[in-house]
Amino acid sequence: MGEKRINCLKNIFIHKTALVDKSASIGEGTKIWAFVQIGRGAKIGKNCVIGNGAYIDRDAIIGNNVKIHNKALIYRGIIIEDNCFIGPGTCFTNDKFPKNNTTRNLKGISWRLKKGACIGANCTILSDVNIGENTLVGAGSVVTKSLPANIIACGNPAKKIKNLK
Repeated sequence: MGEKRINCLKNIFIHKTALVDKSASIGEGTKIWAFVQIGRGAKIGKNCVIGNGAYIDRDAIIGNNVKIHNKALIYRGIIIEDNCFIGPGTCFTNDKFPKNNTTRNLKGISWRLKKGACIGANCTILSDVNIGENTLVGAGSVVTKSLPANIIACGNPAKKIKNLK
C-alpha cells in the first residue's frame, strides 16, 4: 500500500490515492484510506479513521475518535461529535427536496450526530436531523426526524424500538 504522506509531527496517514484539500484540518493520529475525498475547510479530529472511498464535503466537522467506514457520504452542514461510528454506505444528505439547477442555502443550518452515536451500514440520514447521544441507528434505516439520546432506532422511517438505559 502506498501512502500520499505521513505527517511525522501529527502521525497522520493519508493514502496516496486520497484527495485532501489543502485547507482541510486533520487531527493527530488520523488515518485516511484509499480514494477518500475531503473538501475545502473540512475539520477532522484526532484518532479518526476514514474508510475507503468515503466523501467528506467542504466545511463538514468531525470530532475525535470517529470511525467513518467505506463509501460513507458526509455532506456539508453536518457536525459529527466525538466517538461516533458511521457504517459503510451511509449517506448524510443536505437537501430534503433536491432540484436540478437549485442550490440550497445552508447558512446557519447545522445538524448533529451527538457524542457516541452509531449509525449502521447503508443508512440514509436526512438534513436538519439530530441524532442523540449514544443512540444506535440500525442498518438500512432512513432517518427523517430527530432521534433522542440513548435509544435504538430502526426502519423506514426510523423509529425508536428500545431504550438503552
